[in-house]
Amino acid sequence: MEARIIGLKGCGKTTLVAALAEGRGEGHIATVHVGDPRVRTLSEIFQPKKTTFAEFKVQEVAWPEAGVRKGEMERYLDSLAGGQLYLQVLRAFHSDILGEPAHPESDLEELDREFLLSDLIRIERAFERAKKAPLPEIGRKALTRCREALESEVPLREVEFDEGQSTFIRGYQFLTLVPQLLLVNTESDSTWDPAALGARVRERHVVAFPFPDALEVARLSAEEQAEYAVALGLPGPAAEVVAQAAFSQLGLISFLTTGSDEVRAWPIRAGETAREAAGAVHSDIQRGFIRAEVVAFTDFMSHGANMKACRDAGVLRIEGKDYVVADGDIINFRFNV
Repeated sequence: MEARIIGLKGCGKTTLVAALAEGRGEGHIATVHVGDPRVRTLSEIFQPKKTTFAEFKVQEVAWPEAGVRKGEMERYLDSLAGGQLYLQVLRAFHSDILGEPAHPESDLEELDREFLLSDLIRIERAFERAKKAPLPEIGRKALTRCREALESEVPLREVEFDEGQSTFIRGYQFLTLVPQLLLVNTESDSTWDPAALGARVRERHVVAFPFPDALEVARLSAEEQAEYAVALGLPGPAAEVVAQAAFSQLGLISFLTTGSDEVRAWPIRAGETAREAAGAVHSDIQRGFIRAEVVAFTDFMSHGANMKACRDAGVLRIEGKDYVVADGDIINFRFNV
């Protein structure tokens, strides 16, 4: 998964990247490791050669300077295409440099407006091109529906399209189709309330914390981070908090694999089947899928972290290709290619 970090000038995007990177960043890009206590526990039990957490990449995209020409703003918005999630940063702290009060509500309104306008421009251009090369009927209907939604200030991610329409509009890379997570950079010891954003939040999750404090936590060892985060009144280390919120926003879960070579978390979309999950590990496993041996992490732990005990108790199950994977399932795939 790749996420784009966006937000108006001075909101704290670069500080957020540094906090998420935990020392592993490369300038404006970071790899976020999804801290999962289940993975840590299994790693302690199996003592593998390698432990791999789920992860995703984030990239900061600088907001254009005030007063830029229209074409430059359009090029900026075009550069956002391709992200699977937008981390939209809002400023809720006083800034002497900017010299103006924080208005996260109006900042969010501005960001949303630019995204809506960008998608409307793409649609109008598509209809202009259609004068020379007519659109297929399904395309015309899909784009008309998109335009109507956007003109009513409804982002396209909230519009239900049938399969044919979804396939058609996917190639346009509309910005408002991409899920968004709202990250609010607050003052230390702030009592800022996410409810202040009002109805504009819509279906987006909101996570609020002071980014500079989170950066201080990120500079500590993994063992010290959780304790220091509590001392500063943070919900947790930034990478862990943002990763969990991102997974929730995208409807992702993790299943787990274990062994002496590696203990690993594999992110998939909620509702995927065992055969689809097998493809996350390797396409050959999906193609040659026979069955999946499955035990829930909680059942595994309650039976002494012993697979034989789980099998004897009937909580280690044999599932077929249509089994819907649950978050925290420990899976061993059987396959033949």
